[in-house]
Amino acid sequence: MSNSRILQGELAYWLGVLATPGEASEPMPAHIAEALRVLRCVQDTEDGGLRVTDKGLLALRMADPAAIHYR
Repeated sequence: MSNSRILQGELAYWLGVLATPGEASEPMPAHIAEALRVLRCVQDTEDGGLRVTDKGLLALRMADPAAIHYR
């Protein structure tokens, strides 16, 4: 993984963008995509894109302010 600094909330932001089709107005930075691959929140598709995994969907639910652990 590169030494690029990842800001707080940046992985969750890009994971949310990826999970919402048509949301991305700019391409995902390569260091973010690599970090999400390492965390197994995304995986590569046959057409060269990224797909959110079940673990990624769980991460999005846990980051939601309405998640039960925030109550």
